[in-house]
Amino acid sequence: MLNRALTISIIAIFFLLGIQGVWLYRLIDGEKDAFRKQTEVILKDAINKELNTRLTNISKNSGFQVIISNNAPAEVAKSNGNVSDIGIKKGNRFTQASIEEALQDAYKNILPLNIDSLSAYFADKMGEKGKSTNFVLTYTDSTSTRKSEYKSKMDKSFIHSAFNITLPISISKELVVDAQIFYPSSVFKGDLLIILLSSIALTIFIMVSIVLQTRMLYKQVSLAKVKENITHFLTHELRSPLQSSITNLEVAEMADSKTSPYFLGKAKEQLYFLNGLIENILDINKFEKRQAPLNKKTFNIHEAIDPHIARHNVDPKKNITITKTIPEGQEELYGDPLHITNAIGNLIDNAIKYSNESVEINVSTHKEGKYYYISVMDNGIGIPKEEQSKVFEKFYRVSKKEHAQKGKGFGLGLNYVMWVVKAHKGKVTLASEVGRGSTFTLSINCEHGKEDTSSR
Repeated sequence: MLNRALTISIIAIFFLLGIQGVWLYRLIDGEKDAFRKQTEVILKDAINKELNTRLTNISKNSGFQVIISNNAPAEVAKSNGNVSDIGIKKGNRFTQASIEEALQDAYKNILPLNIDSLSAYFADKMGEKGKSTNFVLTYTDSTSTRKSEYKSKMDKSFIHSAFNITLPISISKELVVDAQIFYPSSVFKGDLLIILLSSIALTIFIMVSIVLQTRMLYKQVSLAKVKENITHFLTHELRSPLQSSITNLEVAEMADSKTSPYFLGKAKEQLYFLNGLIENILDINKFEKRQAPLNKKTFNIHEAIDPHIARHNVDPKKNITITKTIPEGQEELYGDPLHITNAIGNLIDNAIKYSNESVEINVSTHKEGKYYYISVMDNGIGIPKEEQSKVFEKFYRVSKKEHAQKGKGFGLGLNYVMWVVKAHKGKVTLASEVGRGSTFTLSINCEHGKEDTSSR
């Protein structure tokens, strides 16, 4: 259910991002279209201004006239050779043309368009409108092509997208101004930038909210599983040793003096087991609340291993072989002897419990820098790779059927081991392969100094 909700949330986010993307694309495209239209008008104004400048210069030459008519007066044509006659009528139809286009045709040979002047006028007019940007202007006539490039000092945009405008500026269409104009950063700023940043901020907020909500939901699911495990633990796991103790005590009451010690011993064994379990739970809770004091001192690692070897050599239910590999001169370590001994005992007990009839365990150590490493390797049934990261969780039990058949643990031993190692500023690692055994390695920080019981 949680995965389905997370999937729906992710789909909703991408859908929202898609809508925002389309919306922003249309906004930016609209800004670009408006800029293109405004730029075309400004370019035409610049062309006309450049033309007016030439008209002023040409008017100083009194011997030159321009007559724009369908039929020029014959007397004018005959009296003055410096006359340009531009016809705008073809047959019975009139050509639609502006006076500026006609003048461009008239002056193209006498004083043609100056591309550098046009570039300067265009840049000035763009600056007046607050649209300063980079551009390249190209002027083409029937005989040559001239180009002028302008780089704005105002525009620092890293966006190099551009558009082209082609303007025929004469009636004959022989004179053409091509403009390649780069979009300025102002196209992407202003209200559009505010909308974009707001959209990004809103998207990030939604994604963070979903992540936090998902984490909270996972925690709630984990808590629900823990409650379920505790309920199962109290109703099933504790019931068996308690019932066994009660039964043994009842039998001991009815037995004679020779057999009653046997049943009392069995009851005592079960009660010791329950007491040890309760101690484990209390220790784990103290570690989790950072209230577990460590009584650190320098001790011999043999003192933490030998008691477990001796314990399992007495009346073993399996063929058990426990060996040690401890380099000479590296027997001493600094830490809490009680908790480290218990952690090693937990690993050895698990190795025996989750193995076949012939059990081989090797406890090896070595020192490297400030860390003392303790490894417990066995030839047991192994742990599936997909469950290896979970075995250190409280109350977690490997779901494989073979593990359930081998032992009825409470899922606390490895959790206790993890907290002991964390309290010593180290970590525990696991290497395991199904059918070939497991190796647990504890790293203990042996630096002397102020004690840290925070279990970090």
